[in-house]
Amino acid sequence: MHLPRAFLLLTATLGLQGCVLAAAAIPLAAGGAIVGSQAFGERTAQAIAEGTDIDPETITEASFGQYALVPGGVLPEPVAALPSSGAYGDWHSFTLSQLGADASGLSALLDDPASLEPTRSPCEAEVPAVLIDLDPEDGLMGLDSTALPSPELRAVLDNFRRQGVAIAWITDREPTDAGRIRTLLLGSRLDPTGRDPLFVQRFPGEGKQARRQALLETHCVIAIAGDTRADFDDLYTYLIDQSFAGGLEPMIGDGWFIIPTPLD
Repeated sequence: MHLPRAFLLLTATLGLQGCVLAAAAIPLAAGGAIVGSQAFGERTAQAIAEGTDIDPETITEASFGQYALVPGGVLPEPVAALPSSGAYGDWHSFTLSQLGADASGLSALLDDPASLEPTRSPCEAEVPAVLIDLDPEDGLMGLDSTALPSPELRAVLDNFRRQGVAIAWITDREPTDAGRIRTLLLGSRLDPTGRDPLFVQRFPGEGKQARRQALLETHCVIAIAGDTRADFDDLYTYLIDQSFAGGLEPMIGDGWFIIPTPLD
């Protein structure tokens, strides 16, 4: 018997007297949006203020664009030439191709994840953004990393900023870790402004999909970068057989980009 693909999305293992897998539906509203009750832009404002002394109440819809702009003299001199190929080069070229009058107007988020089809959510917001996952596969980012990030990654991010593209970060670390994460991003020059949106896990069990959707409310998320496919959509954490998501493979290199963990 062949079940519809949507029914192959299952919940993660429950830690109750053994490993139990129970069938579940991804909590989606129309158009693939995560059901939620927060005011428009509130979650992104929290992400901008997380780990800083910025009052999120001072961040309004009209000011989201200013957080994509780079204050004069903040960016360091280039540490490497911009890559033209490879993981960073492909990501850089794609992102720049989505700017300006010829932009597609579509985001890197799926419009209906349960369909397992590569149909993208439209962008409603104007500020372009890229979202980068900081967690390694099956784990959390370290807070004591002394590793230097790739010079190519720094060059790409600096150029995104020069082009007015916002950089946003996401991790399942808790809000109490936000200050330390900010220090790591600042010290590594991955965030020389110290004010990139940083989406941590606000409460136990908060999925990353809700945070991706929150960013899409306020920014046009034109590319997502991570080290595993689950960094692009939570549906990959529900699939027992990853091959059923084969229809989404065209997204790889066309909105979704596999890169090394930035601070690993």
